[in-house]
Amino acid sequence: MVPLFSLRAREDAGIGDIAALGAMVELAAAMRHRAILLLPLDETSPGEASPYTALSLFAIDPIYVGLGGLAGVGRERMDHVRRALARVPLSDRLTIRAARREVLEAAFVHFTAQGSERETVAEFAARHRGWLGDYALFRALKDRFAFAPWEAWPQELRRRDPAALARARAELAQAIDRYVYWQFLAHRQWTEARARARAAGVMLGGDLAFSPGRDSADVWANQELFDLGRSVGAPPDGFNPQGQRWGLPAPRWERIRASGFDLLRKRIRHARELYDFIRVDHVVGLYRTFSFGLAPGSHGAFWPAAEPEQRAQGGAVMNAILDEAGAMIVVAEDLGVIPPFVRASLSALGVPGYKVMRWEKTDEGTPTEAFVAPASYPELSLATTGTHDTDTLAEWWDTAPPEERTRMLRMLALAPAGASDAPVAISRVLDAILTALYASPSRIVIIPIQDLFGWRERINFPGTVGAANWSWRLPVAIEDVRRDPAFAARIEKLRNMAVRAGR
Repeated sequence: MVPLFSLRAREDAGIGDIAALGAMVELAAAMRHRAILLLPLDETSPGEASPYTALSLFAIDPIYVGLGGLAGVGRERMDHVRRALARVPLSDRLTIRAARREVLEAAFVHFTAQGSERETVAEFAARHRGWLGDYALFRALKDRFAFAPWEAWPQELRRRDPAALARARAELAQAIDRYVYWQFLAHRQWTEARARARAAGVMLGGDLAFSPGRDSADVWANQELFDLGRSVGAPPDGFNPQGQRWGLPAPRWERIRASGFDLLRKRIRHARELYDFIRVDHVVGLYRTFSFGLAPGSHGAFWPAAEPEQRAQGGAVMNAILDEAGAMIVVAEDLGVIPPFVRASLSALGVPGYKVMRWEKTDEGTPTEAFVAPASYPELSLATTGTHDTDTLAEWWDTAPPEERTRMLRMLALAPAGASDAPVAISRVLDAILTALYASPSRIVIIPIQDLFGWRERINFPGTVGAANWSWRLPVAIEDVRRDPAFAARIEKLRNMAVRAGR
């Protein structure tokens, strides 16, 4: 598991992009890791770092377009952009986005002047007309109105009056063409990257975000499917007694279901073009969505309210996903406070859920508390050391109470024979943890790349906003990882572990 933005390559321009994915595929194959799970690629607002608050659930963020080799973009311009972004941290997405956009603008000017790809781009637009037209118009209007939320646009555009939309399309034709062309570039590069991955025997996986952002093309184009008077979140718990408000619009599930889950089905069909497997984020929210009113201090509630309706609701949603997924593998993120019936439903549908090693325990909170050995995990599961929202394995080990580390050592059969207070370094435990997970019966094992190499920096700190979130990148270029003797030895060791486990 590694976010696309976290990749780093020698031909780098501030952020991991689709071009760097090819090198990542080669690294994964060298480790005999046959799948790469990414976070959402969805386009976000210019300064937004979280990939889970999207302007579109279909559009690949243009910031991920590989800049090398674009028609109309000379080497001198590219070298200038790379030098300008060489010391810009990923947390400064505004600067990175602006510099990369200049290159994309130059490519679009060349496309407009030459016109040699017009027919190919038109075919792409026709094939994706179910989402691309609304998205490109939405983005052109966002530019026209200085990125004001669509709810602040003139009423005729806010309410999508057909005559007003037609006028906007005519007036903004060039801007619309720009966003269509950038999506064409992104999807063409992605198709090439996926073909390269398939040739290497590596599957690409994507994360299906729970909902579009409130200020998104999808909500603007499908207002009847969302309750803008409520905000999706999580109920109060021991970690957050006030609950969590995510700012996402609450789905109107009755209307969504009455439509035959049309928008959801379109999302899955689109995902099928990009990925070999998907992770359904916040799957419990598909069974029962928790939301708050917009007024400060308002109480939250589940919809549906009763368990029988929740079972029916989630089962219907998951069946729609599976129906459209075809050969694409579907995995459910079922972490957190999950009612037993949700996991029972997923199991009956044949959908693997998560087994995070450090959270799988028996007799929790009692004197006999112990970690569950991965050898006991069900076959229908995804085994892992953590997610993008957890601390890394090295961080967890360093900060875990001594008794917690002792329990892990016992489970791994590494506990010292006699009493000892001497701390055990993560370097002595890491490979035993990975070996146990690789050898588990779990159908899938996905390890965050930091935990493969023992790195400590994490991706996200849930419940916080700051520069440290969504800004971690590989410490070295992927090409250099493979050439460095120490890294090469680590890669070979990971490969041997996977081979021995039959993965």
